[in-house]
Amino acid sequence: MSLTHFGAWFACLAGLCGIARAETLYRWIDAGGATRISRDQPGSGTPYTAFEVPDPVPWSNAPPVPSEIAADSRPNAQNLFKVASQSVYGVVGRLASRSDGKPAAMYGSAIAVTDKLAITNCHVIEAAGEEIYLGTGTAEAVEKARLVAANYLADRCVIGVRNMDLQPVAGIRAFDALEVGETVYAIGNPSRLDRTLSDGLLSAKRVMGELRFLQTSAPISPGSSGGGLFDGRGNLIGVTAFTLKGAQNINFAIPAEDFWK
Repeated sequence: MSLTHFGAWFACLAGLCGIARAETLYRWIDAGGATRISRDQPGSGTPYTAFEVPDPVPWSNAPPVPSEIAADSRPNAQNLFKVASQSVYGVVGRLASRSDGKPAAMYGSAIAVTDKLAITNCHVIEAAGEEIYLGTGTAEAVEKARLVAANYLADRCVIGVRNMDLQPVAGIRAFDALEVGETVYAIGNPSRLDRTLSDGLLSAKRVMGELRFLQTSAPISPGSSGGGLFDGRGNLIGVTAFTLKGAQNINFAIPAEDFWK
C-alpha cells in the first residue's frame, strides 16, 4: 500500500461495505499547493476531480477509549517499543492477479484497541480489495478480518477478527493534552518491514475544517499507513496516515481518540 497524499483515500471496499448511497466530493489543489477535499464544487477556473464516497458505517457498541498511561510512567525507547509494538499489526490484502498472471497483494498497518478490534486508515481498507487479513508478520498468525465501522471522508476505519487474540494498546492520550515539541514514536510496517520504529517531534496540531491532524517529523513510508504514533510513555496518540509529497519529514497522523467520533 502506498502512503498517499491527503485526499487519495476514498472508495468503498468491495464486498464489505454493502450497498450504500454515495456522496459526491471534489478534490482540488489550493493556491498553496495543498490537496483539498470539499463538498462544494470549486469556483470556475479551478481544476478538480469529482469522486464518490459511501455513507459512513457507524461503530455500534464501541468499547470505551483506553485510559491514558499515568504521567509518572516514563519508559525509554527500548521499553516503549517492547510494549507498544505488540499492538501494531500488519494488514494484507489479497488482490486480483496481475496482467502477468502473478498474484498481487497490498500491505499496511493497524493498531489493536481491544482483543478483537483494530483501527486503521480507510485508504488501507479500500486498497485491500475483497479479502483483507490481519496478522503479526508471521504466516501462522493471519486471520481474515471484517469491516466493523468506517468514516471514509475522515479516513477512519475499524476492523475486527473472531479467532485471533489481539494485544490492545496500553493507553490513548487525547489531542488536547498533547504539546508541540514532544518526542513521538511511529511504529508500523513500511515496505513490509514489520513493526519498524522511528522517532521525531510532534511538529504541530492541525485543524482542517472538521478534521484534526497531528503533524510529525517521525519518518513514515509506504506501508506505514494505519500504524501507530505514540508518545514517550507509550500512549497511542495517532494513526499514521499520509505524508506531504515533495517535503522532508512533514508527515501526518489522525488523532487516535477521533476514531471514537
